[in-house]
Amino acid sequence: MKRIAIAGVSAALAALATVGAAGSASAHAPVGAGEGGKPTGIECQQFGIGVLQDTGVLSGVAANGLEWPIGSGDYLPFSTVLNIHRTDPGTANVVLKAYADVLLPGADVDGAIDAACPA
Repeated sequence: MKRIAIAGVSAALAALATVGAAGSASAHAPVGAGEGGKPTGIECQQFGIGVLQDTGVLSGVAANGLEWPIGSGDYLPFSTVLNIHRTDPGTANVVLKAYADVLLPGADVDGAIDAACPA
């Protein structure tokens, strides 16, 4: 199942190569909101969940975690992955780009990752 999660992340990043990320801004931002009217880090978390969901691997990653560092055999629990996206988009950016570099060499996905998870 862990190999499926890695293959799923590969498929998710492949989808990023052809699909841009779009966000919507609220007319009245809630108190404590970051850019775009959402709490800081939520856009990054939603981006990551959306990629996993769109490629059909969300349940596998939720059950087994995400291998980090890549190739280590060590898996971060899904709750930790979500927390990193929400509280430290810069680290999430690094992880997403590392997966893209390994699984999609030469693919231009940095713009979509940077837009959702600013470094």
